[in-house]
Amino acid sequence: MADVSEVMALVAEQVEMIADTRRRDALRSLLLPEPRREVRDWDYGASGVRYPYWVVAESVERGIILVHCSEGFGPEFPWGFLFTGAPANAERVTLGTDAQWCWYLEEAFVRSGLWPGRISQIEPFDLPPSERFARRPPPEI
Repeated sequence: MADVSEVMALVAEQVEMIADTRRRDALRSLLLPEPRREVRDWDYGASGVRYPYWVVAESVERGIILVHCSEGFGPEFPWGFLFTGAPANAERVTLGTDAQWCWYLEEAFVRSGLWPGRISQIEPFDLPPSERFARRPPPEI
């Protein structure tokens, strides 16, 4: 698992990738001064499996946290959004479903509902990293 400084560097890299300055600023307003480590149950696999993750942003009013986790969905989708309030009948708090895990922090921010602005039909985070950051061939002359 990454340490605090590594997670802070990942967050900074992800924030800088956000082209829309209003969206970037909105996300920055939710970032924690320093990520905090927490642990939750993992629903997919053997009973009792728990994975650590880093909370990087939080909306206390909305009960939503943005997180980074290298386990669970993390190898491919390391950025997620989780809910902080457990239902009264919940026996445990989990890492959620696959729909809550994303390639990018921006994607988790938007899909969580924390971004109050416009969402276009084609977002840059709709592309996997291999396509979003693919090297383009030089133009033909």
